Amino acid sequence: METLSQMLARNSRIIPDRDFIVTDAETITYRDFHERTGRLAHVLTDHGVCKGDRVGLYLPSTPMMAVGFWACQRLGAIPAPVSAMFRHAELKHTVEQTGMTAMIADASTYPYLAEVRSDFDTLAHCFVAGGKASGDGDLDALMNAASPHFEDIECGLHDTAALFFTSGTTGAPKGTAQTHFNQCSTLRDMMTAHRTRFASEIYLCAVPLFTNFGLTVTLNLCLYTGGTIILHERWDTQKVLADIGRHGATYFGGTPTMYVYLVNDYDAARHDLSSLRLCITGGAPVPQPVIRRFEDYSGVRVAQVYGSTETCGQNVIEPVIGVRKPGAAGVAVGSSRITIVGEDGTERPVGEIGEVIIGGDCVAQGYYANDAATAKVFTEQGWKSGDLGYLDEDGFLFIVDRKKDVIIAGGHNIYPLEVESVLYRHPSVAMCAIVGVPDPVKGEIPVAVVVPSDGAKLTEDDIRLWCREHLAAYKAPRRVEFIDNMPVEAAKIRKRELVEALTQGRLDRFRKP
Repeated sequence: METLSQMLARNSRIIPDRDFIVTDAETITYRDFHERTGRLAHVLTDHGVCKGDRVGLYLPSTPMMAVGFWACQRLGAIPAPVSAMFRHAELKHTVEQTGMTAMIADASTYPYLAEVRSDFDTLAHCFVAGGKASGDGDLDALMNAASPHFEDIECGLHDTAALFFTSGTTGAPKGTAQTHFNQCSTLRDMMTAHRTRFASEIYLCAVPLFTNFGLTVTLNLCLYTGGTIILHERWDTQKVLADIGRHGATYFGGTPTMYVYLVNDYDAARHDLSSLRLCITGGAPVPQPVIRRFEDYSGVRVAQVYGSTETCGQNVIEPVIGVRKPGAAGVAVGSSRITIVGEDGTERPVGEIGEVIIGGDCVAQGYYANDAATAKVFTEQGWKSGDLGYLDEDGFLFIVDRKKDVIIAGGHNIYPLEVESVLYRHPSVAMCAIVGVPDPVKGEIPVAVVVPSDGAKLTEDDIRLWCREHLAAYKAPRRVEFIDNMPVEAAKIRKRELVEALTQGRLDRFRKP
């Protein structure tokens, strides 16, 4: 099995002139990319960065994020992509947690880093791409002066290859330590499950590169398969729809929220999706009505996938050909294995709901420098996902919902995904979320937060009646709120923000004045 640096060396040798990264501003071949990573590896080593050192990548989804990640692979350093949306407290937490010795920023992120940089003894160097910042390294000038030829430092399969921070929706972000073995095993399994053709695929990536979904599951998968990636710095629905046709994209992966945007804006007269071979969706519970609408528009199968940062990628994938089961996340692929356990930790029988545990070569080492958090969820069986689901007689996994999102109203369990799937079938609902809020009688009640379609006139009674037609009465939302802008981060709905706004009476912040 290759390490990550060997993977890049292989492609630069056998397909040097194939386009790797394409943006509106530039096109980078595999040869160009190999040389850029060599230059940056020299810059980092010249400034004392060594094998095993942590290097922060505080960057938006630009080619420099990719160059930074892969330069670290070549010198054996550990890249730690940091959300470009992080600010003071989050930056301080990630730098302190990892003991970073260097960080790469750009003009958009450096001002926030500069305000807290003096707090850290370990952060010896800050490099700024795209423009010189006072007192720090002008990365463009340093790279231009460096040699493109770098002799890669040898790494072992079980050396740490990357730290990816969880989104923080369940607390402070934790750095998941993935090894070369974890990454390469997952890339191998995904390529096989996708039936990918080497040096033939064109990936469109609009998922943020600081996430495991964006960097490992999309960019690194593209490199592993010798593909070309159309890289978008930020989400723009019309640009995504246009670029699929413009570049002949064969692969698109996105969160369910992204597909909501796409189906709402798709226009058959202007958008050509015929080049697509495979689309995937994951990263959050998947409302089936949205996916079916996109399949109707595009004529291509959208395969639901299931995985996590802690397990490196897509561990369960809906078959891309053959049998599919509505609502199923798919079957375990490659070395991945799925176990369903009850509250007592014992394995549940077929068809019975319990917590999903993922095991196999994909499971990361744990959370970096956080033994307590690691011990809670990394077990001999695998990683405890916190998701509720069940396996059917054919091994298909069905995700019921996040364990923490289940609403218990008067003793009844209400699964938000089930209710959201019903709401997404309503022709006037553009986006929705079901959350639980405290109630003195029921304990919790389900609340529907809805973004109506443009021009639609919806009332609370419309939503309630629609739900009662399709669901048991206790599952119907007891309260309905309409907003204009759904809180979204990394293309996922921030339900925690909705709950806080509802309980504090601040939902108007998501409405137009």
